[in-house]
Amino acid sequence: MYHIWQGYHHEWEYNHRVNRFGSYIRQENGTAFAGHTAASGTGADVAHFTEFSTGVKAEGVAYQTGTAEVVVECQRTNLTPFRVRVDDVELAPELRGRDRYVVVLNGFDIFALEHADKLITFDLEMTEPVVTDGDKLRFNALGNLCFDCRSPECQLWPMRLEVEDVNPPKEPALVENKPVEELPRHQGGIQKDRVDRAVKWLKDQVVRFTGLEDVKRSVIGKDEDALRRRLFRILGKRFFLKFLKWRITTPYVVRIHYLILAADSDALTCRETPVYTKDYVWDMDNEIDLETHGTQTITLPVEREASTLAFKHLYLNVTLDEEHGTTDPIQWGKGMHVLGWSMAVRDIQVNDGQLTARLDLFYKCWSAAMNEVITLTTWGAFRAAGRAEIAARLLLLQFKDAVISPQTATPGAISWPGGGLNATRHPRAVDERPIAEAGDEPVS
Repeated sequence: MYHIWQGYHHEWEYNHRVNRFGSYIRQENGTAFAGHTAASGTGADVAHFTEFSTGVKAEGVAYQTGTAEVVVECQRTNLTPFRVRVDDVELAPELRGRDRYVVVLNGFDIFALEHADKLITFDLEMTEPVVTDGDKLRFNALGNLCFDCRSPECQLWPMRLEVEDVNPPKEPALVENKPVEELPRHQGGIQKDRVDRAVKWLKDQVVRFTGLEDVKRSVIGKDEDALRRRLFRILGKRFFLKFLKWRITTPYVVRIHYLILAADSDALTCRETPVYTKDYVWDMDNEIDLETHGTQTITLPVEREASTLAFKHLYLNVTLDEEHGTTDPIQWGKGMHVLGWSMAVRDIQVNDGQLTARLDLFYKCWSAAMNEVITLTTWGAFRAAGRAEIAARLLLLQFKDAVISPQTATPGAISWPGGGLNATRHPRAVDERPIAEAGDEPVS
């Protein structure tokens, strides 16, 4: 039985820049794992999430999974297109010579190579596959990324203290995180006026004590790596002082997880759905929620009872309301902190020739439950008004003869320590859990 990725719910306890973020299904030796990645920019936090998937075992249909990635040099505030090339995938013997080949998105993982920025746009779409030489497959994942960060913790300081493990752990195939019940949510609510005063004061101090324009002129043109020096080693970690250029680009890795379905003539039929969208605004006084702003019911006609849905295209664009804070001495840029981000299709039911499901397309910047205490690492957790435009296109998969398990919702939590750790290789940024098989009655 193979598992089809059907999205995720994700929520931090206070908002962050995107250091690492991902959701995917991985298959290994006949076992399916629900994976999630999460790392904040600076402060420690807990990410609470749920992964959704459906297991399928179909007559006349074989499957193969894989990953591919590309480095995207994102110029701040500019939409940066990318292409993840998947060239000449060697098909497993059981997939060769089939009549139909379909590729669906089985998840994604994005992570910053150097430093985290604030999100503006995330766009990812799978192309149609092409068979080459009879035993190979070629396709692409196309998309766009856009980030921005002009906060003091991103670029206004001329130097940065970096931390890395002396003996960094290798990322295991299966990461055992603490059970969800051992990671309780913090209680308390943020006070808007208090946060606004603290942020305004901090910006004033940056301008007053650093001589901002002088700092900019002094570091432009310097080779950031030429001045990197080891400072000291303590508690199994090395600390570095890194002098920076004034950055206008930041590299992110986009890793896609894909699922190839190879089918005999009538064993599988596919149909793309319309593009489903959500578009809403929020202010700094009224908290938004998933049920009111981010979910909708979709209905599709089906010819076969053995039917389910997969993702073909994901899109998110967030716009900061720049009218707030325009008199600040330091502008925060156009990017948006992430608190919650959900893209999931769930509660899938097929009855009397009709498939119904709930489609969650939701983005959230702030909540009243964000940390009340402002510290050196959490002072950046503040409210912002804005707008979210979210969209998804699905693929309706209909099988002639198949066992389709009830959808599985796999919850979890990641406790990220922050403190400058590199999320690209640290195992605490990754949570993978075996998917419990549910249901074993065939439908046709």
